[in-house]
Amino acid sequence: MTSNSSPFCRLDETNSTPTLRRSADDPLLRNPSVRGANSNGNHKPAHTASPTPKRALIGAGVGNALEWFDWMIYAQFSVLLSLQFFPSGNPVAALLSTLAVFGAGFLFRPLGGYLLSLVTDRRGRRTGMVVTILLMAGGTLLIGISPTYAQVGVLAPILLLVARGCQGMSAGGELAAVSTYLAEVSPPKRRGLYGSVLYISATVGSLAATGIALLLNATLSESQLQDWGWRLPFIFGALIGVIALMLRRNLHETSAFESTATTPRSPGGVLATLLRDHRADFLRLVLLAGLSGLWYYIFASYLPVYLTGRGLDASAALWANVIALVVFILSLPVVGAISDRYGRRVLILAFCAGAAITVVPLFALLEETFARQLILQTFALLIFALFAAIGPIAMAEQFPTEIRAVGLGLPYAIGAAIFGGTAPFIMQWLSEIGIGWVFPWYVAILAACTFVAMLTLRDHGDSDMADI
Repeated sequence: MTSNSSPFCRLDETNSTPTLRRSADDPLLRNPSVRGANSNGNHKPAHTASPTPKRALIGAGVGNALEWFDWMIYAQFSVLLSLQFFPSGNPVAALLSTLAVFGAGFLFRPLGGYLLSLVTDRRGRRTGMVVTILLMAGGTLLIGISPTYAQVGVLAPILLLVARGCQGMSAGGELAAVSTYLAEVSPPKRRGLYGSVLYISATVGSLAATGIALLLNATLSESQLQDWGWRLPFIFGALIGVIALMLRRNLHETSAFESTATTPRSPGGVLATLLRDHRADFLRLVLLAGLSGLWYYIFASYLPVYLTGRGLDASAALWANVIALVVFILSLPVVGAISDRYGRRVLILAFCAGAAITVVPLFALLEETFARQLILQTFALLIFALFAAIGPIAMAEQFPTEIRAVGLGLPYAIGAAIFGGTAPFIMQWLSEIGIGWVFPWYVAILAACTFVAMLTLRDHGDSDMADI
């Protein structure tokens, strides 16, 4: 975005409306009680969100869909990847190793959640979103072109780990950049509705991953999939990354960020401010991110793999997953609109309570049949919709503009790494040693703790993002 060089006027290109800068004698600047002035009497430019342009939603949504496609395709092809990147003598050990690398990608999320969110707070929301796309597409391409264990030995899993590291850093910064961007370009009374685009696009990316898996399973033989077919979705994801990159490069920066762009910032200062002034928010979001990440990855991504391993036909498991995800997508804008009217906190509390109460019965009723997976997975995802539609926006609303991306990105990445990234591995491992019943109780305890933490979550649904 460019600005008029005049010291008296700045042109906002999103609505082409010039905003006059007031002189030092203006009473609006001298009176701290006037909206837009801070406690020291210094004027903070008033910010009114302009109508959200379609291009902004599309640019954020397409890029986010690609991020989740790239991330989820790994889970969908984890069995095939285990045969390509690890010794094939012990299939169970190879699968566990592949899932461990999946979890390792989450360990890079806190690093990306801090460094890339710092870029987003210092250089702009658009720049942050461009960097995350480059990292995710690069990691995905590396998986698609890497040699196998049979070809280069131990170098193969090392390359896989490097690729997952790039994807993990990208995922750590993506949610913060996109959530912050959507929160700042959306009008206060529509933030929940527009914010639902984040998980709508994420689930579209997940559906695309599932669709690719269905297509390849239907058109290629088992030997073709193992020889070269497994590479196709990763190469496809990297190519789509070029489109997402072009869309994001052409987005306008948010006016909320531009109003604070000249504020001095330093990495140490940002982290110190976050931990000093927003410690409770930080801890709350770690728990919320952990529960939401665990719930989503289990019920939206890993469940078909888990049931296939227990005897369910792979095609049936994937189709049940597709139907459940479509129902989930349709519910998101409805929940987002409800939050704009009744607030975010009540819905997030309902998600935590629903997860705590239902997770044990859900696992107890789970069977290796199409109908049972469809019913239980759909129910679980509708519970998750209470968070997914508005959770990231509610997180962004907890922090001021200067540290908003870091304040959201770092705790979210830490929570997702600790609880979400380890969930498939723990679930598979507990099942292999005969105590799979422990896992749903672990989830229930986490949900109960998160519920208690969310009781003090602040609701800023009616506030302007520049005034938080």
